[in-house]
Amino acid sequence: MNNSIIIGLVLGTIFGFIGYFATDSFLISLIVAGMTILYFSFVINRRFNKYLVMTKRFHSCYFFINNFIVSLSVKESIVDAFSSSSEGLGRSFLDSQDGIEDLTENEKIIYLKKYFHFHIYYLFSDIIALWCEQGGDIIKMSNYLMGSCRESEEYILYCQSENRKSGIEFCLLWVFSLFILTILRVVLADFYSSITRQVFYPYAIFGIFVILLFSIEILTRRMTNINIRGWYNETK
Repeated sequence: MNNSIIIGLVLGTIFGFIGYFATDSFLISLIVAGMTILYFSFVINRRFNKYLVMTKRFHSCYFFINNFIVSLSVKESIVDAFSSSSEGLGRSFLDSQDGIEDLTENEKIIYLKKYFHFHIYYLFSDIIALWCEQGGDIIKMSNYLMGSCRESEEYILYCQSENRKSGIEFCLLWVFSLFILTILRVVLADFYSSITRQVFYPYAIFGIFVILLFSIEILTRRMTNINIRGWYNETK
């Protein structure tokens, strides 16, 4: 089962329990739990799957380009460079090569534009084509390309680091808020017994969880909003 769905099930159970504890309403508890599970299963899961495909694909692209250029500079063989750089890229990359075994390595590099939807790979393909035609020092020819690769790789790693910080801060804030909501039920028992009779109270608690889910929506949209040149929405 996908991690996002598991997290949704766990949070749905927790939110449902807190909702019931705070309101004594099984209906509110059920709605909150159901909303959370469905939201994580159909929205968060899809969003993070796209994000993970993009980042993993770029890391593979970076690994492939870097190893290819280094290997080509040493062996000066497209065949050896392709073979060396293809090792360790995983099942997804190997599946992308099904049916192209009869192509030359140059043709495979061009074909893999369908797999690596990034501007840097298109630039890499052009550089290799130029090297095949004219020769030269592949390391010098690839200086700009490798600089762009490193910048994009560092950008992704930086975003992922910031995402972890934001995620931790967000979790601490809401854990503290829900803890206060729960502990007040125990500490102010008399007050709660009177306020729970008010018609608006269950809806107010429900509103808190709606705000929580909306906050998760904003946070996850920002976390997954990493723009890598060449990777458009239709390829995600």
